Amino acid sequence: MTDTKTSSNTELVLKMYQYFSQGDMESIKRELFHPEISWTMPGRHPLSGTMVGPDAVVAFFGALFQAGISVDNIHFGELDDGTVIEKHMGHGELNGEKFLFPTCTSYGVKDGKLHTVQVHNGDYPTVERYFWGKFKLKGVPERLAD
Repeated sequence: MTDTKTSSNTELVLKMYQYFSQGDMESIKRELFHPEISWTMPGRHPLSGTMVGPDAVVAFFGALFQAGISVDNIHFGELDDGTVIEKHMGHGELNGEKFLFPTCTSYGVKDGKLHTVQVHNGDYPTVERYFWGKFKLKGVPERLAD
């Protein structure tokens, strides 16, 4: 990660990455996530939508891990309103094909915790093809059973 000078808001995101790499989801939820956190992943694929609450966001993280997503080339900046902007390259592999996902994520902070997170994908068609390849829908009878 490239990190020259960071603010307290950027430190929240860096700490999230640190805890995530350690598998410490409880510390992420307890220390870093606002109780009303929302995390939005755009698109029309199985992981798209808005996850609300720490448990939902951590479950989303688990699905990203299950999908084999990794990130590198991470850079941060901060807007004048305190919003942290993160740019990174996501990576995945499906059936021997390597995928790249240029991504920017904005992190809104409230009460010193991560509150409103929005993912911005640079290549929606590739993201959609990847996640549809990783996660299959249940058949219609199973989907309608609930």
